[in-house]
Amino acid sequence: MKEKTIIWILLSLLVFTLRAQPNLPLSVFSDRDTYVSGETMLVKIFAPANDQSKINYLDILNQRGERVSGAILEINNHQADGYLLLPDSLSSGTYILRSYTKSTDQFKMIKEIWITNRFNGLEKTEQIPRLASLPVTYEKAGFIKISNFQPTLNSISDYNLTFEPGQTLTNEIDGNISICISQSDNHFKSTSSLVLPDEKNQAEISESKGLILSGKITDKKTLQPASGINVFFTIPDSIPEFQYYQTKDDGKFYFQLSKYSGSIKPFIQCFSTTPLQRLKITIDDSFTGSEIIPAMKPMSVTDTFAVNNARNIDIVTFQKVFEQQPFQITQTSTVKTETYPYYGKPNKVINPHLFIDLPNFTEVSRELLAGVKFRNYNNEPTLQVLNVTASGYFDEIPLTLIDGIPIRDLNLIKDMGTQDIKRVEICNAERYYGNLKFPGVVAIYTTKADYSNIKETDQFIRPTLDAVQPKITLSEWDKKDTNIPDLRQVLYWEPSIKPQNVFRVNFKTSSVLGKFKVSIWCRLKNGTIVSEEKQFEVL
Repeated sequence: MKEKTIIWILLSLLVFTLRAQPNLPLSVFSDRDTYVSGETMLVKIFAPANDQSKINYLDILNQRGERVSGAILEINNHQADGYLLLPDSLSSGTYILRSYTKSTDQFKMIKEIWITNRFNGLEKTEQIPRLASLPVTYEKAGFIKISNFQPTLNSISDYNLTFEPGQTLTNEIDGNISICISQSDNHFKSTSSLVLPDEKNQAEISESKGLILSGKITDKKTLQPASGINVFFTIPDSIPEFQYYQTKDDGKFYFQLSKYSGSIKPFIQCFSTTPLQRLKITIDDSFTGSEIIPAMKPMSVTDTFAVNNARNIDIVTFQKVFEQQPFQITQTSTVKTETYPYYGKPNKVINPHLFIDLPNFTEVSRELLAGVKFRNYNNEPTLQVLNVTASGYFDEIPLTLIDGIPIRDLNLIKDMGTQDIKRVEICNAERYYGNLKFPGVVAIYTTKADYSNIKETDQFIRPTLDAVQPKITLSEWDKKDTNIPDLRQVLYWEPSIKPQNVFRVNFKTSSVLGKFKVSIWCRLKNGTIVSEEKQFEVL
């Protein structure tokens, strides 16, 4: 009874103290401090409560401050979790994990990690550079009880732990609790530092509603920003994603990418009202530039650290030989909520592939597309659509689309026959989208979605872009083949546990022997991080 009273008093004092503290900068945690090139790093981010950004940028820098890998994470309730793929080509050394948002303050948190090249190991490595500055800590420890903990465990065995934050602390937790059980190395304990904002690198626009793609349109002749230029952003689909932006004096454009995750390949094109004006599209790098890395001091390589690195190289090598996938990436599909494309409900929908074989679009339009006039004289095709409101054809070329991609070169459709076209949607009247006006619409949807004929130019590009990162989970261990060792170095990873007074975690040790740690992190309502860490050994 006396012990419970003391704990209650301590927790009450903690809560009172933490409530009096201001909002704190962001914090970043990783599943381990040491890795082998080619591995995947798991990361948990806690963003400040006063930061309204929905996007966290996470990257790895070398000792020159140059980015070698990066990811874009979605922030929910001021928290984010994700992963980084560590390139196989990285040389052995200390790297910097950097986390930041494009907010007004733009604080950045950096954390040192060690990466060993899995081909060369620690050859010629006698000293390890470490951050010389003292770690910046916004954490409180000693307030989450972990029951059933044992300092030594057997390999390939089932265990469970009970976590008891208690009612008082649970009421103060903001968001979720994160727990990781993973391999550890006491010879490289990571430190973190806060990097103050750079006034020269302030964000142009807030990402409070999600990821934003930005870029610039310049005049190729004058090399100056081009204003008044319509920029189209299209992702082809049965109901295509379409956005447009009209540039101002700075030539900049912006598109919202909050609907997408993973890698995307949009079509981006720009149009000038001056026919002879030549333009160029430039896409901005989503990540900020290089960083000035704080001073480092050398640390001698111990025999134990060298042995641990050699063991980890063997583990990762065998994982690749046995094709073990420690993690599973879940790609979130985009949910379509629109009934019709952005140009509205068509007047007519024709399915040419259901009819007789016609070899080109001239024949398709003549035989199947009433109200559409396509002619190809001397390889100079023309296209007109009947305007039903005026009882005549529009003088201008209609909005012409291939799978939702606006095109102006009609040579791209002239050789399309019934075998190439799944359906054609026709709008026989003026259509409006924002301040865009279309003199009719001819939307062609193909059977093969082959865009190889659409050639890229300075004004028409198809870049590969990274949207918000998809979710990652631990793969379940396949117990069918007992001859293959279980080489998991991360035994448990759950970054989003609902706060409870008491909860239990079940995990299974692997064939990997050595030091492991149990880490638990959560953030309180004022931004302070409460964390616990306990180490055990697998024998």
